[in-house]
Amino acid sequence: MLQLEHLTAGYGKTRIVDDIDLEIPAGEVVALLGRNGMGKTTLLRSMFGLCDVFSGSLTIDRSPLPLGRPEGLARHGLSFMPDDRGVFPNLTVEENLRLARRRSYTPPVDIYDVFPLLAERSRQLAGQFSGGQKQQLGLARAMLAGERLIVVDEFSQGLQPSVAKEALEALRTIAATGVSVLIVEQGPQLPLAYADRILGMVKGRLVFDEPVPKLRADPEPLTNLLVVA
Repeated sequence: MLQLEHLTAGYGKTRIVDDIDLEIPAGEVVALLGRNGMGKTTLLRSMFGLCDVFSGSLTIDRSPLPLGRPEGLARHGLSFMPDDRGVFPNLTVEENLRLARRRSYTPPVDIYDVFPLLAERSRQLAGQFSGGQKQQLGLARAMLAGERLIVVDEFSQGLQPSVAKEALEALRTIAATGVSVLIVEQGPQLPLAYADRILGMVKGRLVFDEPVPKLRADPEPLTNLLVVA
């Protein structure tokens, strides 16, 4: 289980994420939604040391982990795909995947079955890929590295709908083995179809945390969250 307590973070002296408490049990797929500029990306980046953390703690399976030290989190099997995909443009697809793969871990999905493009273009430089193709590579890298937690920003960015669905089905298969999954998504359609819970974020705070079946029955909280007045 991932547990964040009293996380406050931002950039310089500007606080963007304010006193966040969050739990993601092992085996659960959680989606974080909110309009642009509400702090979703900052929340994810703060977990992995990519912005300034002012306070808070992070534990995984009740073991404290160091906020602000991405290499330490990676050693414990936590993976993060940022909104820029986090691929190495001057390395081939095969080299990108080899660097991401953990020696002690084999995910329960074949990434080449999920993303056939990566097998077809394994010797191509990642920098020659389109945005959507880099998204596939970034997701594959996260799946290979995330033995305990997979975090993905802007999940469906640049993906064809069929590829996005295949990737989410793969994440659900991985989650079923006890891996926690947290994704940021712009719209509600995919989270309502594939997630277990949906979190809503407004101005750096979590304003609701609801199971998907409840939101399917009553989508008004999601509508209020995402529609600009």
